[in-house]
Amino acid sequence: MSDSPWPNFTFRELACKCGQCSPDSGRHISPELMQQVQTLRDRCGFPFEVSSAYRCAKHPSEAGKAKPGTHNKGLAIDILVSGTQAHHLLKEAMAMSAFTGIGVSQKGDYHRRFIHLDISRSGNRPWVWSY
Repeated sequence: MSDSPWPNFTFRELACKCGQCSPDSGRHISPELMQQVQTLRDRCGFPFEVSSAYRCAKHPSEAGKAKPGTHNKGLAIDILVSGTQAHHLLKEAMAMSAFTGIGVSQKGDYHRRFIHLDISRSGNRPWVWSY
């Protein structure tokens, strides 16, 4: 399945989705982040659908920012998940000390709910927030 060092994730699914980047832009993702995400995936025992990982500076979510965000730095991933799987993923992620940023979006359409995970070390970490 994978063109990457992680058995359950490809560089294509980790690539920027701005419409201007190549499918290879996923190579900008942090190997440290992805090793932790792979470990989390193994611990959870169910597949993760990635809604967003690396984002280039032109990506609409990054373009208006004064400084690069965690996705632009390749330090963050958003995983589409809801219900009992979201609860399980959140529990496992919080048990791992690697994730210093956890954002929870569990409102609205079940198919758009996600959990953000990052490994940023800037600022007063760890952080947990809701969208």
